[in-house]
Amino acid sequence: MLATIPAGVAAASPSTAVGQLTQTDLYQLARSPRMPAARAAHAAAVAKTNERQRALPSFSSSFTTAGITYPYTMLGAAPSTGRTVRLKTVVVPLRMVFSGFSQNATFVPAFAVQNMIRSPMYNSAPFLNGTGQFGDQFQRATFWNQMDPAHRWHTLLAEPKVSRPFTITVTPDTGSLDELNGSLIGNMNIDLFEAELIAILPKLGLDADEVPLFVTQSVTADALGFHDAVMVPAEHSGQRVQTLMWSSWLDPAQVGDLLGDVSTLNHEVAEWIDDPFVNNAAPLWAFPPFNTVCGDIPFVEVGDPQGNGPNFDLFPTVPVRLNGFTYHLQDLALLQWFSRETPSSAFHGWYAFPDPTQLTSPSVDCPA
Repeated sequence: MLATIPAGVAAASPSTAVGQLTQTDLYQLARSPRMPAARAAHAAAVAKTNERQRALPSFSSSFTTAGITYPYTMLGAAPSTGRTVRLKTVVVPLRMVFSGFSQNATFVPAFAVQNMIRSPMYNSAPFLNGTGQFGDQFQRATFWNQMDPAHRWHTLLAEPKVSRPFTITVTPDTGSLDELNGSLIGNMNIDLFEAELIAILPKLGLDADEVPLFVTQSVTADALGFHDAVMVPAEHSGQRVQTLMWSSWLDPAQVGDLLGDVSTLNHEVAEWIDDPFVNNAAPLWAFPPFNTVCGDIPFVEVGDPQGNGPNFDLFPTVPVRLNGFTYHLQDLALLQWFSRETPSSAFHGWYAFPDPTQLTSPSVDCPA
C-alpha cells in the first residue's frame, strides 16, 4: 500500500485539497537538480583543502581533455592495487506524515527498505561484464583496463545496517499531496527536507566511515533523490565531511518503469561512488542524444546525462530480475563519456552502463 490514511482522523481545518499529478508533472520533477548546491559546494571546498577530513576510503587520479586536466576523487581503492573495499551504509527509513490536507496520509517505507536491501545495489546480479553488485560492476566496467592484471579489484557495498525510522511531518506550507493513477504521492520542499536530514544525522550515531542512505516511499522532495556532502562535528574537535544519500522509491505500477523502484537509487549510489564530495569537475556537456541543450552541470555526475535531460525518456531503464523482483536500473554514463576519451578505455570501449548501446560516443560541448 502506498499510503496509509488514518481511520477516523479528521482533516485539519482549514485544509488544503489533494491535487492531481500528471505523468508530465512527475517527469518534470525527475529532471529537477538532485544536488543542494550551496551546502555541497562548501563541503567540497573544505574537503579539497584538508584530506584528513575525509573518513571514507578513496583514491585520486585525473583525466585531461582539450588541454585541461581535471582531477577526481572516487570511493574505494585505486584500481591498480587489486584491493577490495566494502563501503558501509546505514539505511534510514523516513516516515512521512502529511497533515492539514483534505485527505491526510502517512507514507511508511518498509517495502522500499526491504527491496532496496535485496536489490542489485547490495547483492550480486548478472550484467554484461560479469556478475556482481551494480556499483562494483559499474566501476569495473570503467576501470577494466586500469585495474590489476588479475582483475581482482572491487568496490562493494557492505551489508547495510538499518536504523530506527524517523518521522517528518509535511504540511501545506512545506509540501503538497497529490493523486496519480488512483494513488497518493507526497512532495516536500527540497531545502526544508534536506534540513530535516541534517537534523537527523547526529541522532544516528554514525561512525566516521558510515554513510546514511535516507529512504522515502511514494514521497519526493522537488526531486527524486540526491547525494550530498555536509560538514559535521568531528569526534574530538573541529569538523569533518559527511556524505549522505537520499532516494525515493516509487511504485512502477503507478509511475511506470522509467521512474520505478531503484531507478533513482542506482543513479545516486553510482554518483556517490564516483563523485562523493561533489567536486569532481568535468567539461560542460550537452544532454544526449540530440546535444542541443546544455547540461550546466560541471561535475562527474554519472546519472545526470541520461537521467535529468529534456529527453531522458529516450533512455529506458534496464530490467534486472533478482530475488523474485524485477528491478529497473537507470543507464548511466561512464567516466570516459565525461573525459571524451576516444576510443574509450572502458570495458569493450563502452561509454555507458549497464546498457552500453544507449551511449556510443563521448560527450560534446554545450551548443554556442
